[in-house]
Amino acid sequence: MKILSYEIMGEVSLGIMLLEENKLVDLKLNAEALLKEYSLPREVFTDLKTFIEHDQAFQIAKQIEDDALKGKIKKGVYELDKVKILPPIRNPSKIICTGLNFEDYRRILGLQYLPVPQIFLKAPSAIIGHMDPIEIPESYGKVYHEYELACIISKKCKNVNESIAEDYIFGYTIFNDITAHDIELLTRELQQWAKSIDTFAPIGPVVVTKDELRDISNLKMVRRRNGIIESESNTKYMRFKFNEIISFISTFITLNPGDIITSGSPPAGPIYPGDLIEAEIEGIGVLRNPVVSVKVREDYAKALNLK
Repeated sequence: MKILSYEIMGEVSLGIMLLEENKLVDLKLNAEALLKEYSLPREVFTDLKTFIEHDQAFQIAKQIEDDALKGKIKKGVYELDKVKILPPIRNPSKIICTGLNFEDYRRILGLQYLPVPQIFLKAPSAIIGHMDPIEIPESYGKVYHEYELACIISKKCKNVNESIAEDYIFGYTIFNDITAHDIELLTRELQQWAKSIDTFAPIGPVVVTKDELRDISNLKMVRRRNGIIESESNTKYMRFKFNEIISFISTFITLNPGDIITSGSPPAGPIYPGDLIEAEIEGIGVLRNPVVSVKVREDYAKALNLK
């Protein structure tokens, strides 16, 4: 099942993407009569994190998807280009990214792996959705596009062993770890700033549930800028797999439903105002975002000799 969050005529809802028809079917509209029957909160079909927290919601959505594919559902079926696609997860408690985890990128960088996953936090306030603009602050140096596979946590997770860690994954999506590269290179102490600038966390366009995307060990990954392929890779180059990353993180940090964990990036590259960038992962889709510049105060750039 491919789930997305979207807005139409000012209303936010969850939908299921019907790719073969380039359409979606609305969950809130088609499940409204079942909310009382199952004692579910209204937010369960408007907020994916709430949806994830209720097992019954998934079963209802699966039935709606089956009925839609059989042509039994007529209301709340929209063409994708008629709606505004929102970030599938808008309010995670945490975004935990993994660094230096793709062998093809490590070779280019010439760096050595750490003996454990190299993780860092990225601010949830940086999240934007499909086709939302990435805003690059003027005078603060180069910005890089790091394209990644991400998993969404399904339930509270603490001290989980690698052997069962995948049981805590709800599904997968595409995540762009946009990075103020020149700031990050100055010193690791500035990494959180470089990673967490507003709009530096595009995500989407959908979350593919784990039952549909069962094997992520050999997925093609492509990064484009203005329609030109700048990097091609594959999830087989991941050093630490998600079960290992989740186990490591949960040893020290409690994970909650809706939390985002990323895979690390294949070879990255710079982006510039005026660009249209794309991250494509087999089985999920294409995440597109235009790039613009924004004026901000420049004294911090001058203090760091960036300007």
